[in-house]
Amino acid sequence: MRRFASAFVVAIISGCVVAPAPPSASPTASAVSAVVATPAATGRGTWIADTGIYGTNFHYGPPGYICGVGYNLSYSGGAPLTAVDVAVLFPDAFAAHVAPSSVDRAIGWQHPAAVLVSQAIHDAEWLSRVGDTVGGLCQTGPNDLDSLRGTLLRVTWETAEGSYEQQFKIDDIRGQITACGLPDGRVHISWTDPSRGC
Repeated sequence: MRRFASAFVVAIISGCVVAPAPPSASPTASAVSAVVATPAATGRGTWIADTGIYGTNFHYGPPGYICGVGYNLSYSGGAPLTAVDVAVLFPDAFAAHVAPSSVDRAIGWQHPAAVLVSQAIHDAEWLSRVGDTVGGLCQTGPNDLDSLRGTLLRVTWETAEGSYEQQFKIDDIRGQITACGLPDGRVHISWTDPSRGC
């Protein structure tokens, strides 16, 4: 009976012992959520220009027909701006079409009222949109507008990464113009009859 009991116990133990299972792979931990800052824009960027040649009798200042160029510039795709400068170079023929009092406004690179706008005054977003007009009193009115074809518009700008330049050629005569003052102090050019307002 003892042998039988021992054999029985051994049989029970043998039958119950199972080979150890291979260890299960440890579950991989989930990636930790983190807010990653969007990389700051870098590089030169580019300007898009909406330009045109205009003429108008509807203006402040001395009576007469003013002719010149107007522009709206917008910047994108590059490092934040720290300074912007805009200049206009009229064709040589334009000087012969302006009144004597405006000859100095027709020769050489001409700058709008704000020669150089820097981030010390405005932030990078403000600097990314620039609009204005440049011109002088013309002698014969609309007939003088053709002498403005081929005007060069140059924008130079600075970022923390460097200084850059881009030029546009202005050939389209667009007629009437309204320089609209925006609440933030910028100017936006509207190619509409000035009597309609902004």
